[in-house]
Amino acid sequence: MDAKTSKLIELTVEALLIAWLGYLTIYQNYLLYNWHRGLPLPSRYLSLIAGILMGLAFFWYEWDKFERGSTGNTSPLVGEGTIEQESENSKESKSE
Repeated sequence: MDAKTSKLIELTVEALLIAWLGYLTIYQNYLLYNWHRGLPLPSRYLSLIAGILMGLAFFWYEWDKFERGSTGNTSPLVGEGTIEQESENSKESKSE
């Protein structure tokens, strides 16, 4: 199994865990706020969707960070250099 496959499995498990914990946290907070006051039991669908979105956002962020690290492009914008690269370029132009 290569590094990309193992990282994919690792990120998938982490994203599922974050989605599950996010769902539980959001639904529990909703229950504590509304159901505790004697209101009817709320639907779980909104909390479930929010948990899934949290897991997907985490997975996308981490996978994008992994892909940028594996290709060598660590800058957030394509074509933009890091501060260290720009300072090295300015030193080279001054020495010429």
